[in-house]
Amino acid sequence: MSRRGIKANRVHTYLGTFLIALSTLALEITLTRLLSVTTWYHLAFFCIATAMLGMTAGAVTVYLKPGWFDVERRARIAARACLAYAAATPVTLLLLCVLPMTFFPNLMSLLTLLLVTVSSSMPFYCAGIAVAGALTRFDLPPGRIYASDLLGASLGCLLVLGGLELLDAPSLILLCGALGVPAAAAFAWRDAGTWRWRAPLLFSIYLLAIFGNVVSEDKLRPLFIKQKFEFRSNYHREEWNSFSRVVVYNRVAQAPAFWGPSPKAPVDRILTHYPMNIDGLAGTTLGRFHGLRDIEHLQYDVTNIAHFLRPKGPACVIGVGGGRDIQSALLFGHESVLGIDVNPIFVDLLEGEFRDFAGIASREDVTLVVDEARSYLSASRDEFSLIQMSLIDTWAATGAGAFALTENGLYTVEAWQVFLSRLDADGMFTVSRWYEPGNLGETGRLVSLAVATLLSQALDPQQHIAMATSGQVATLIVSARPFRKRELVTLSGVASRLEYELPIMPGEIPSDPVLRKLISAPSVASLLARVRDEPLNFTPPTDENPFFFNMLKLDNLSAEVSEKPGLLAGNQLATSTLIVLIQCLTLLVLVTIALPLLLARPDSDAGESRVPISGAMYFSCIGAGFMLLEIGLMQRLSVFLGHPVYALGIILFTLIASTGLGSYLSEKLPTGRIALLLLPVATVMLVIVLRQGLLGITAAWVTEARAVKILVAIGAVLPLGVLLGFFFPTGMRIAQRIGGAATPWYWALNGIFGVLCSALAIFFSIYWGIATNFTIAAVCYAVAGVCLLRLDQLARDA
Repeated sequence: MSRRGIKANRVHTYLGTFLIALSTLALEITLTRLLSVTTWYHLAFFCIATAMLGMTAGAVTVYLKPGWFDVERRARIAARACLAYAAATPVTLLLLCVLPMTFFPNLMSLLTLLLVTVSSSMPFYCAGIAVAGALTRFDLPPGRIYASDLLGASLGCLLVLGGLELLDAPSLILLCGALGVPAAAAFAWRDAGTWRWRAPLLFSIYLLAIFGNVVSEDKLRPLFIKQKFEFRSNYHREEWNSFSRVVVYNRVAQAPAFWGPSPKAPVDRILTHYPMNIDGLAGTTLGRFHGLRDIEHLQYDVTNIAHFLRPKGPACVIGVGGGRDIQSALLFGHESVLGIDVNPIFVDLLEGEFRDFAGIASREDVTLVVDEARSYLSASRDEFSLIQMSLIDTWAATGAGAFALTENGLYTVEAWQVFLSRLDADGMFTVSRWYEPGNLGETGRLVSLAVATLLSQALDPQQHIAMATSGQVATLIVSARPFRKRELVTLSGVASRLEYELPIMPGEIPSDPVLRKLISAPSVASLLARVRDEPLNFTPPTDENPFFFNMLKLDNLSAEVSEKPGLLAGNQLATSTLIVLIQCLTLLVLVTIALPLLLARPDSDAGESRVPISGAMYFSCIGAGFMLLEIGLMQRLSVFLGHPVYALGIILFTLIASTGLGSYLSEKLPTGRIALLLLPVATVMLVIVLRQGLLGITAAWVTEARAVKILVAIGAVLPLGVLLGFFFPTGMRIAQRIGGAATPWYWALNGIFGVLCSALAIFFSIYWGIATNFTIAAVCYAVAGVCLLRLDQLARDA
């Protein structure tokens, strides 16, 4: 082949690797979004596991079938793998849309789970063959081919962000499958005659299918939402973005809807509203508001009791939803209302189609903002007489991954310090959560959080906290100054008239022993000591451990706790699922390690037999360390940037792209012992610096403009990503000097340890704090450094 032909061959291989990597990462994220709708949020993580399972199986196949990738066949095999990926993707989508994702201990459920697992893995298995073959069998510089892979993956993040603004999740999944066709054409560029008509034809068929799905009224959609069949005829509108799917159901006329209704609430009136939900679980309503008579029933909901104490002045509503809390503020007479919602879909609905019906966006005294409330209020200097946050939870897995619930950042001590700082001298902050009499659950943790926040500001919680309950809802009121006597008289009178309970009142001792113990804590240290022996986790959440909604302790995963309804049962199910997932992934790790060794033993030469041990440890450690850092950085910086999409658009993109840059630059790295020693040392030191310094950096810059915060986040992630990018190609070059037979297996180990640690990282964050991930990652890269030196010595001996 001529020099020009060799160069073209390299370019097309880089392009094929880029396209298939872009498509597979976008597919993985979008499937997570789809599964968060069809099943419970903690099972959406299942997609990441099946994706990496498929990719790992593809890499192992390349290792066990070296003959597939000889010089004459390798491009053709990679192209066929990409075509198989394109063909398998719509099959996976169809099965996920029509099969009910039930997880019960019966034969049908197990068969369904098996079918879903296999079908979800197949596209990634095919892509894994193409990617592993390109990385290990194409005689190309490892740094450049790996950089192509990472650059494609980083742009896959942006494809999801932009794609879900224009398309629904099923259509975007079809687009991801379509990208397998140009990837196949790039790998098979030498067969130009065959591909001249085949690739454009296949790609055009895909595009027509996507267009048809977008414009058709009978679209391809999940039939079962949270295990329940949903009729499409009930939908008025359906909207998708990277962290939610919002459905507006057909308009209904019925009795008023309440969260925590007073026994005196009017139930004989008929009102018009649109029911709504997020990801098939979190419900809200979009009610008609053409006059105060349309919304006067809202004064009978316990979520609004604080308005009786502070009916004037500017109000702020965190979580706009269907506009219910904004309507409440207008009903009570607040001069102006600011509504903040992280989800642009709700604001678009209120400002667009339902502008006249909801009667909110057209008012001069109402301002709607799309932003994460904590970030927005941190940068704001406005003060409010009342800040209201009612039942803010969606239980939705964001595009950044399951267990990364958008709302966690609103329920930490640091967040509540921000909210209290935005109150005027007489202001009040009110939060409503679910309540179970005799089983405090999350209400107990809510009180603990309020107590810790007030104690951190040297305030007496017993003088600043009140709580009213009705039915299954409790509303906590935190006052910026001690409650006045007239306010307590008003509160008692309203509670008496509307028949609410008052489990916490300033100046009175709570009858509930747990509440009494929490509210009377004289210091944060005392509070922590008092909740230490509680069966549930009442520890006040912080930015280091922001998982407010996870209240089960590891030593209390018992049937006794799980039998209690609501959040606690969900906690046990989510935690048990995560533990089972970790166990399954551990088994897969063992299979990935053992199976290739059993089926393709290396030669008996001592040097050859030692290579898999050092190499396996090295690539396993860098796969584990990278994923621990990825999860830790996204958890640490997503709230700082102020919007969950930035976890993808800035943090994940920057980390993967900078890793690709490091991989490209690694071709210039000297391979001497000193350079190989300095690389892991510098990485470990930077990880330790970030572990200690990120909280301080984010606290110092949190009030800056978003553009400045984005630059700060990029500045924190970029150097680390560049260093991480050196590890894989450097190790691959040394392994190829010894003998390249094991390199596909190394790639498989890198991937399977990465997915195992993606689950472990969530587990570590929940139970030991986000910083734990940085600590373990530093250990991984330190061990990898030792293994790298050992590999280099084996290469020199060879």
